Amino acid sequence: MTDAAEGPPTVVVAAHPDAPPGVLREVRAGAEEQGVPTGLFPDDGASPDAAARRGAVESRLQVGVGIAADGTVVVRHALVPAAVVVLPADASAGDRRQAGADAARIVGGGALHAGEQKGSL
Repeated sequence: MTDAAEGPPTVVVAAHPDAPPGVLREVRAGAEEQGVPTGLFPDDGASPDAAARRGAVESRLQVGVGIAADGTVVVRHALVPAAVVVLPADASAGDRRQAGADAARIVGGGALHAGEQKGSL
């Protein structure tokens, strides 16, 4: 499923084919708990930052999440030059869920909670 024009707007999640299912589940749950649906976009194995950037471009909400094979999570907005949230592969399930919630909060213009988890690429 992608962010097709006929469906509701979504935060687009681009997960590496080997991404841990638990990471994908937590990120999507975090966004959906905030009332923002997620859509999946095929990832070609690019870096999580490139995947998040691609997701943001594909999303009508202009927000994308990239998930690497090792579980690294990156959240991006299409109009912001740098990643908004970066979580390392060893982040907790709660932090991953919060990253998804923060992706949804970007859509609504709310304050982010994962600031202390923000890393660098």
